[in-house]
Amino acid sequence: MVAGVPTRPAGPAFLFGYAVAYIGGFIGVAPLLQVLAPLHAELIGGEAKGPLLSQALFWGCMAAGVGNIIGGALSDRTRSRHGRRRPWIIIGAVLTIASYAGLHRASTPVGFVLALVGFQLAFNILLAPLLALFADRVPENRRSAMSAVMGMGYPLAAMIGSVVMAWGPQGEAARLAVLAAVVAAATVPFALLSREDPPPSAQVRPVFSGFSLASLLRPFATRDFSLAWSYRFLVVTGYSLVAFYLLFYIADAIGFARLFPGRTAEAGHSLVTAIAVVGVVAVSAVVAVNGSRVTRRKPLGVTGAVLLTIAAAVMAATPDWTLVLIAFALYGLGQGCYGAVDIALMTDVLPSAQDRGKDLGLINLAVTLPQAIAPLIALVLLERLDLGLRSLFVAAALCFLGAALAVAAIRRVR
Repeated sequence: MVAGVPTRPAGPAFLFGYAVAYIGGFIGVAPLLQVLAPLHAELIGGEAKGPLLSQALFWGCMAAGVGNIIGGALSDRTRSRHGRRRPWIIIGAVLTIASYAGLHRASTPVGFVLALVGFQLAFNILLAPLLALFADRVPENRRSAMSAVMGMGYPLAAMIGSVVMAWGPQGEAARLAVLAAVVAAATVPFALLSREDPPPSAQVRPVFSGFSLASLLRPFATRDFSLAWSYRFLVVTGYSLVAFYLLFYIADAIGFARLFPGRTAEAGHSLVTAIAVVGVVAVSAVVAVNGSRVTRRKPLGVTGAVLLTIAAAVMAATPDWTLVLIAFALYGLGQGCYGAVDIALMTDVLPSAQDRGKDLGLINLAVTLPQAIAPLIALVLLERLDLGLRSLFVAAALCFLGAALAVAAIRRVR
């Protein structure tokens, strides 16, 4: 850990609670963006569901980027007897749960867009201080193992959420209530029960001090930070193209209901998601168990990006359901390799200990911006060029290929 930054030893209880909070938080977001938001867009927009969903995701993800930077910066500057990060985790969890009600009540296209904006803003106020705790508390020799566990977060959340959406309560209100309960149970007890040292008075800055465009962009002057940011940005852009339109791909491009009469596209969605998660868990488990011996992160990052490239290209090229399932098996292995090194790699290239929350918020723009850009890419490919859903997977494959080149060029990380 960096000298002068207050830390408390991260024991097994903290690490377990942190993993539960991180994965539980994403269970509250993955099924909403991948299943509930598309279904709500279809309910409101009908045949115009694609453009409406794209607009809502774009503005929502722009709000997510703002929320992440603000949440991280505020937690950097917070001084309380409860620590810097924990109060904002609780505030973010409460706001996230409240935002579900806004989505349920949305009955117009404008209302739907505003609801997604509110949700993304709230969730990222929760996520930013939670991620900052990783840099604050997880020691170097445990980062690979914890990064592998956290790498399972979104894919595992997507699988669990997809299964719940397909086989659990079918009403939107009931589904949202389940997500709210998971977010509350996973994050609030962790924030209340874990302990965090307050920062020394000398390190506390006024809340609005140091906010400028120059200070915000300063980390990009570091070559490895920029490459790591680009790596994450390209991978998540590919993820977003696949994830946001996967339900439509299964329903329309594959024709799931025609292949399997009596079954919904949501059932197909849950199946391919589960197959991918098997690969994620397999890779992550190996890295987590051998975390202290995994000292070379770059080869895993390159391997993951290459596997993702192959998987997306296969999905774009074939309508055969069996080949699609095989592609998702490769996709899961690629996700596992990427997720196993992602958080640790990003933490390794942080230029400043004092601004960890803000800089991690900046790094998380590489997650939120792709979620805004992917719908724009979809609008161009689907509406302007009329290329069909498969073109989205071609674009995803190109993003993953670019990510492989970016991570291979990083120097600080082996």
